[in-house]
Amino acid sequence: MRCQLRLVLLLALTCCVNVATAEPLKWQGRPASELLDAFNSAGYQIIFSSDVVPDDLLILDEPDLADPMLGIAIALQALGLDLVDGPAGSMLVVKAVAPPPHKNTPVAAESPAAPLPEVVVTSSLHRLEYQQPGSHTYLDRELAARIPASAEEAVRITSRLPGTASGGISTRSHIRGGEANEVLFLLDGLRLYEPFHLKDFQSIATIVNANAIDGIDFYSGAYPARYGDRMSGVMNISLRTPQKSVETELALSFFNTSVLSMGTFGDSVQGEWLAAARRGNLDLIADVINPDSGNPDYVDYLIHGSWSFGPRAQISANFLGSKDKLTLNDIERGEQANADYENQVFWLKWYAEWGPTLRSDTTISFDSISNRRSGTLALPGIVDGQLDELREFGALGFSQKWTYVPSSVWMLDFGVDAKRQDGTYRFESTKVVQPPFDSILDNLPFESRNLNVAPEGAQYGAYLEARWQVSPTLILDAGIRWDRQSYTTSNNDEQTSPRLSILYRFNTKTELRLGWGQYSQAQEINELQASDGVDIFFPAQRAEHVVANLKHLFDHDVSLDISYYRKSFRVVRPRFENAFNSLTLLPEIQFDRYRVDPVTADAVGAEVMIRQGDGQQKLFWWVGYAWSEVRDKMPAQRIPRSWDQTHTIKAGLGWKLGHWDVSAAGEIHTGWPKTVLIANTVTNPDGSESFLLDTTALNSGRYPVFNSVDVRVSRDFTVRRGDLTVYLDVTNIYDRDNICCTEYAVISDSNGDSLSANEARWLPLIPSLGVIWRF
Repeated sequence: MRCQLRLVLLLALTCCVNVATAEPLKWQGRPASELLDAFNSAGYQIIFSSDVVPDDLLILDEPDLADPMLGIAIALQALGLDLVDGPAGSMLVVKAVAPPPHKNTPVAAESPAAPLPEVVVTSSLHRLEYQQPGSHTYLDRELAARIPASAEEAVRITSRLPGTASGGISTRSHIRGGEANEVLFLLDGLRLYEPFHLKDFQSIATIVNANAIDGIDFYSGAYPARYGDRMSGVMNISLRTPQKSVETELALSFFNTSVLSMGTFGDSVQGEWLAAARRGNLDLIADVINPDSGNPDYVDYLIHGSWSFGPRAQISANFLGSKDKLTLNDIERGEQANADYENQVFWLKWYAEWGPTLRSDTTISFDSISNRRSGTLALPGIVDGQLDELREFGALGFSQKWTYVPSSVWMLDFGVDAKRQDGTYRFESTKVVQPPFDSILDNLPFESRNLNVAPEGAQYGAYLEARWQVSPTLILDAGIRWDRQSYTTSNNDEQTSPRLSILYRFNTKTELRLGWGQYSQAQEINELQASDGVDIFFPAQRAEHVVANLKHLFDHDVSLDISYYRKSFRVVRPRFENAFNSLTLLPEIQFDRYRVDPVTADAVGAEVMIRQGDGQQKLFWWVGYAWSEVRDKMPAQRIPRSWDQTHTIKAGLGWKLGHWDVSAAGEIHTGWPKTVLIANTVTNPDGSESFLLDTTALNSGRYPVFNSVDVRVSRDFTVRRGDLTVYLDVTNIYDRDNICCTEYAVISDSNGDSLSANEARWLPLIPSLGVIWRF
């Protein structure tokens, strides 16, 4: 029925044109973008970049539109372009691998969708909708599948961008100086509150099966007003759309076992469905390598179903669930931890196009999260402790977004959202710190915590955004957002956030993007810092973004991006860190735990990236450099944040040769700041000696330079039923010792007391062998 509906819509469009002109519409010699826009107005979804399909790229021969998609595909092929499957049932216009020359614009077809591309697209409603002045990166499934990623996590692809900072263990990243929790994580447009497995233990994986991901829209600053409540970035993940009546993928690797099946249903293919399940294999690996290390066990499930009521209305029902049950032991550090996590999210969506200029998107959601954790710590002569906690969280949400395009140069975006939330916190801990460690940082010889709070409240948000195409070369986007929080354990808080973005195109190959905006981030009810003894919510954090980006496209598919940003954190809430070792199982009861309470903070940086090709081409590569400085302003001084890395170089490439695909990605950056524990022996007035400890100024030192290269090699096979891919993914292929942390101990012998220091490392060489069967 989908094809029939498209033919009906095309017939309706043709009839309207015939009434106006009394002749069939001729496309030869007209811009290809006009043809694509016309079909989008008729209900199709053809996504294309204004760089790949510029307005001066003209159709060479009159297309035969008896079969619309075939006719468009043939017309595009003559211009060196291909029409391929895109996200959410759409079609995507990309540059062909080997485009033929043509006579009207010989250089236009050489404007590629680059690796880690920044794209401006057009939709079925109006082309202006996706001409976003702000910086935006779309990472598609093909690119994510070809780039090495630890634990087969597609979201790690964002860490390949020069403006992100990550130690490589966690799937969380610091975006342009922000904390790791400052990224808005969306799935199918829905906010996910705790989207990580092993969330208190480095969050090494997300709860979203990578095989179900179609693409990732990634914003690293100055993003539009429709995105709120996070200060540093947006990661919006879209789900795959089935292309057949039934298609299935089975995957097995060292890290995961996964099954995914999707397809269409209904007499006229009005419905579609997707079901995915994944089990982590870390517990099986641990049983083989080191049975005493524990048993990290986790699973996740994803179910999606949708039904189209004609070409302009669709409803969908979705469920995402995960469950973790783990026991972890670190015998050398004297730590033992148990955890039990459960996360369930259910949401309904209603998408409607009310006409050629107006559409709406309505979502109702329900979240239920339960976290239980306990553990003991015993480091003789240093610290002993235990903790036991329960965190539960529930949320009922409603959001509605409207897009209105009154003319070819104006677009209005507006929406509202409301969430009712409640939480439960029960936390108990004790910590005994032995001398001389009890005299450093925020330590007390004995500390006991017992918190029992049950906050509840609501969050409200609204936004209005206007986009104006002043001229063919200039687009302005102005918006304002309002947010309000009302919790029982804090004063009511509200924020107003104006934003402005500008896109100016000097020509078809060069464009300048400028962005400015105010951004806020409230504590969600599930983010109370109870484990560090805090039983109230702080006011929302606030930041100001200034971003400038210049992009130029050269011949031979090469592009250059130059960016500058400044992020000023005007209101910052306290956070808690570990001074010497951030890779501990129970950080809250360690002896190096301390509170960071800055007055303000700022991040400034510049980035350069050169790239060629994209994930659909045989060869692609990129090289990026970033300079940045991230500082907390304390009452007496400015100190680097713990993830500050002054210089960063990131590079990668992918090469397909027949059935083989080889790729590599690496980075080298300035070592992260460190605080050093120092020992002093002083002579008392009575002649005795005392062994004392102190620390250097916080984050005044640096760990050695970080350097790591990851490699992926895969081979495709055609089997009797379907296709088979076998791959080897290796993290840190030359097993470099990248130092992350320092462990201290006091050694007593005949010569007295002395301080010993042992350095710990980030990820060593980790291989993963896997196979994917598609049929």
